Amino acid sequence: MVKQTEQPVVASPEVPAKVVYSPIAGSWYTNKPDALRRELRGYLDEGKGDTSWGGRVVGLVAPHAGYRFSGPVAGHAYAQLEGQAVKRVIVIAPSHHVPFSGFALPDAGLWETPLGQMQIDVAAVKKLLEGPDFKLLDQAFAKEHAVDIQVPFLQLIAPDAQLVPIVAGRVDDAAIVRAGRALGALLDDQTVIVASSDFTHYGASFGYMPFKLDDQTGENLAKFADIAGSAAAALDSEAFKKHLAETNDTICGAMPILVLMAALDKGTEGKVLRYDNSGRMTGGYEHAVSYVSIAFRASAQAGPMSEQDQKYLLSLARRTIQHHLAGKGRLSVDESEVPPAVAEKYGVFVTLNKNGNLRGCIGSILPVEALYTGVIRNAINAAANDTRFRPVTAQEEPELHIEISVLTNPKRIERWQDIVIGRDGVILTKGWAKSVFLPQVAPEQGWNLKQMLEHLSMKAGLPANGYLEGATFEIFQAQVFSE
Repeated sequence: MVKQTEQPVVASPEVPAKVVYSPIAGSWYTNKPDALRRELRGYLDEGKGDTSWGGRVVGLVAPHAGYRFSGPVAGHAYAQLEGQAVKRVIVIAPSHHVPFSGFALPDAGLWETPLGQMQIDVAAVKKLLEGPDFKLLDQAFAKEHAVDIQVPFLQLIAPDAQLVPIVAGRVDDAAIVRAGRALGALLDDQTVIVASSDFTHYGASFGYMPFKLDDQTGENLAKFADIAGSAAAALDSEAFKKHLAETNDTICGAMPILVLMAALDKGTEGKVLRYDNSGRMTGGYEHAVSYVSIAFRASAQAGPMSEQDQKYLLSLARRTIQHHLAGKGRLSVDESEVPPAVAEKYGVFVTLNKNGNLRGCIGSILPVEALYTGVIRNAINAAANDTRFRPVTAQEEPELHIEISVLTNPKRIERWQDIVIGRDGVILTKGWAKSVFLPQVAPEQGWNLKQMLEHLSMKAGLPANGYLEGATFEIFQAQVFSE
């Protein structure tokens, strides 16, 4: 529940003096601090495994049952975070109690469990509220266990981190993509996103028995978890949604998982860490819930631009647009201060979004100029010369979200069937007709390969099936980063 705090523990005057108190302490987990720490430490120690794969952890999927059931599986997820600098954790969970549309945020500044108070990142909450799908809704948190069950783990392994708690209501595919972009915009090198979800809920009490109860039930539940978990780990939203559509699998946090997938860069590496089922623990599958933990790490070789290079280019694009809108023409930079990597030649696109919707996108496929000059030129073009939109105004500039795609050189492929959604950008050429999609376009729109090629054909002014005969294809990859 959300209440006024009796002891106003706030970090700044902007933090509201309101607290979300754990609705489940003393029932889903112990309300005794020392015992809770010992229990969580046991799960984390049990979950210690290989943490050398990939780069830093950027996302987790963790279950949300009572700790005696799902604690060991969750421990495998959170053990991946130990030793990593974490200053903000976004937890997105499904709503189990309150029906509503969109994504709920609390009007509060602190979250309290038996381990103490965790500060809510009210600046991030305010930023999310600028989007069309987020709202303040304290009722969504009053009884919700799926956010709170994650907080004690976070308090133990990231005691200085701030929390961004989100509860997902009814949302469509477009809202999932918009929310993913909004969370992705908050994802810096000290932020992690956690999707809170149990997997299959099996039994008559859940109204879900896709296979009969027999000595194969445990194995069948494990197969469901493997299919869904593997799709999520691969960031394959189409395969994940296909599994849901074909099986009606009762994954309560399916929407949070899809939002997490939409938020992460396609170069992210995912790994399923642990699976278990309450039926195995109780000795019967009449009423059973599956638990899966997944970790996502930034690729150790995600692209040629370091985090410092990325920050430089994003700042350069922002300053370029501000300079142009102020009527000062093209921004000049001191070449002696340009990082060496961004002085190399690359193809580059600059994409502008506003409230989750495209506002401009222009770029160069081929490496015809230094990357930093390409960013300057294309930032102006995206803001002022994308003929699909009216020019950006100075009043709009603070609302823009800037994304930059640094491209590899295109290479010809013989068969369109070799295109990999999420990895490849595609150039279609047929006679005088030509069009291009960046690698992130198809996943953001929820398109499969056929749908992507149909839209690519229509973008070139061809019929939807124009790609089937007489067209040539080139593919490229991109390192994509955003504010």
